[in-house]
Amino acid sequence: MEKDRASVRQVLTLLGAALLSPMIQLLPRETVAEAGRAGWLSALLAIPAALIMGMAFRALVKAAPPGTGLAGGLETAFGRGLGRCVCGLYLLWGIALLGWNARWAAFRFLITSYQNARLPLFFLMLIGGTLWVGRKKRTVFLRAAEIYALALGIALAVSLFFGAMQGERACLFPIWVDDLPGTVRGIVPVLGILGYGVFAALLVGCADQKPGDGRRSLRWLAGTCVMMALFQVVCIAVFGPGLIGRLELPYFMLVKDLGVDGAFQRVESVVMSLWVLADLALLGLLFLACREILEHWNGGREEKWIPWGIAVGAVLIGMGPVSDEFQLSEVMEHMAVIGNIVMGIVVPGIGAVCLLGREKKKAKRMREKH
Repeated sequence: MEKDRASVRQVLTLLGAALLSPMIQLLPRETVAEAGRAGWLSALLAIPAALIMGMAFRALVKAAPPGTGLAGGLETAFGRGLGRCVCGLYLLWGIALLGWNARWAAFRFLITSYQNARLPLFFLMLIGGTLWVGRKKRTVFLRAAEIYALALGIALAVSLFFGAMQGERACLFPIWVDDLPGTVRGIVPVLGILGYGVFAALLVGCADQKPGDGRRSLRWLAGTCVMMALFQVVCIAVFGPGLIGRLELPYFMLVKDLGVDGAFQRVESVVMSLWVLADLALLGLLFLACREILEHWNGGREEKWIPWGIAVGAVLIGMGPVSDEFQLSEVMEHMAVIGNIVMGIVVPGIGAVCLLGREKKKAKRMREKH
């Protein structure tokens, strides 16, 4: 069966909606812990690393056989045997992140809206919903993600606009030279969020690539870093660096008191409900990326057992090794961040270097022949 085709723009739109889920969980709390009021600068300092990551993805996808995306590029760079082992690591990491993120999102529901509900119920609902959309054609979910991204973008822009009106300049400035080492350390959680981009690169195999898509991806990565900086600026300006560290979800606290007298009040319930779409976008991205790897190994053929296998693996990991929510937070704030940097930035970078070395050797042999 011929794969359903999408566009790189749709994949980037899905990724944009997906990154909003870990962003509100990690930022600006993690960057403020390292750099205080200067934490928002970490997102801007991450732009060079984000562009290098994008260029590595671009090189690997360009070298991949048609229709294979990043999975094919990794096999080209590392060789078929080692490349498949690397793809296997991405598969396992993607399933683990799928389970952990579903449980993390379910826990967020409990602490913000449904304190008396049971966590497994929300967890299984999220996995079940992801399985339902993940079994369908990719284009169906990617088109839905465009609507998700529009709704989330409007909610984020409106909330940040009104939040900025309540902010205090003294919470952001002055920034001293002593704060700069902390901003460098604060790059780690930002890159951990951007590391989810590797799963979007795995989906590029089902996308029709057009001239200029590579430059569009680089612009998108830089723009995402700027957006994360603005997001943190508003949150830090409203609460200050001291209070940020004591808040579980600063952004939800920001929208809690937003409103315009005589127009609308208590918009936090609307925003919290909309953020379920960001969770579904992230879970769907991880699910489809894992499905793409398995179908790549299966010669591009779709099998009914593949989506069920991914879902069962996510349930076992999500409800298994991590015993409580405190440990889950530790996993997502530290292990998942470092893992995303390794899998999303370091490994593709090594692959791009190996690919460059192969091309140089090939060019050298061609010159020797002539």
